[in-house]
Amino acid sequence: MAPSASTAGTVALACLIVSIGQLSLGLVFPVLPAISQALAEDPERIQWLISAYLFAFGPVQLLYGPLSDARGRRPVLLGGLALALLGVALCLLPGASFESLLVGRLLQGMGAGCSAVVSRAMLRDSFDGPALRNALSYVAMAAAFTPILAPALGGLIGHYLGWQSVFAAMLLYLSLLWLLLLGRFRETHNGRRYPLRLATVLGSYRQLLGERHFLGHGGMLWGQFSLMMTAVSVLPYVLQQQIGMSAAEYGRWALLPAMGLLLGGIINNRIQHRVGAEQVLRFSPYLQLSAGLWIMLMPLSPGLVIAGVFIQALGNGMAFPNAMSRLLEPYREGTGAAAALSGALQMLCASLLTAGLAQAGVDTAFSLGLCIVLGALVLKILSFLAVGRF
Repeated sequence: MAPSASTAGTVALACLIVSIGQLSLGLVFPVLPAISQALAEDPERIQWLISAYLFAFGPVQLLYGPLSDARGRRPVLLGGLALALLGVALCLLPGASFESLLVGRLLQGMGAGCSAVVSRAMLRDSFDGPALRNALSYVAMAAAFTPILAPALGGLIGHYLGWQSVFAAMLLYLSLLWLLLLGRFRETHNGRRYPLRLATVLGSYRQLLGERHFLGHGGMLWGQFSLMMTAVSVLPYVLQQQIGMSAAEYGRWALLPAMGLLLGGIINNRIQHRVGAEQVLRFSPYLQLSAGLWIMLMPLSPGLVIAGVFIQALGNGMAFPNAMSRLLEPYREGTGAAAALSGALQMLCASLLTAGLAQAGVDTAFSLGLCIVLGALVLKILSFLAVGRF
């Protein structure tokens, strides 16, 4: 059955909203060397423009969730996006210094953090069951495509127009999106509004952390995301250092795992009315276990390594929307808090894991495959915790 115009519009807005955080991050990556040269700053200091953004983006979700439950999704979204616009504008001031860029990126991350919460909460407000899985699949596909598009677009803009033009393009995009949301975004949280008190907020988070449902399905969600980030962070070392690809060759090959994520989302949409979310969550770790063993045992070649990562990403694409929908389904009331705590812990788990892998020197195909195997086993245990049987 074809989705109604209102349903399609809600999903399209959620996809645009979820793109805010990743586009604001990915556009900047290619111009970091140019910023370092223009400001005569060490590359290590320029990396703080990324760190400051992420430092603000993750934890601030813990505020936006309860705030959106208390005041509504619309004012939180428009207010957060306005703060992000202010941060980008600071980066465009004439003669901008490193310090002004750093403050601008911090403000941008604080503002953009609302997107991760509202994009999920608005879908939980609007959909249930298979319809929620379907909507989250589209958002997951948008979240998979944006990190591919953003660095490529940022590189082209920076190459032809200079590094400041990247922030100008960001300002234009966020401004147009803010105007679109001002005119088209209707409040989705029409239920009970909770008072915004620190004790209430902390109590709701403490209650969520004590629930088997939240920890089980949340653990699968955070684990799936962490497994995806592990592959993304280690794959460049495997292809460029171990196999000997150039950066341009790596860029072309790296598109294929992202297609795996997209294909997983498409498959999920096709089977959602015949296969339950729990069945998909029980099955996906076997798919990822196979991918890890494939990478470990197959001869070292670009095609075979990418095939293994593609299968692993396929499992991510199938599992991610199901874990998210099952996580949020019981929380018709207090959706914002559940989405916020889940998003913050997702970022925390991924950042700790990737940092630990870098410290441990995980940079070969065998070690990547081993990490995927271990991750798949952990996900299988978590599926038992959440769903109740293997």
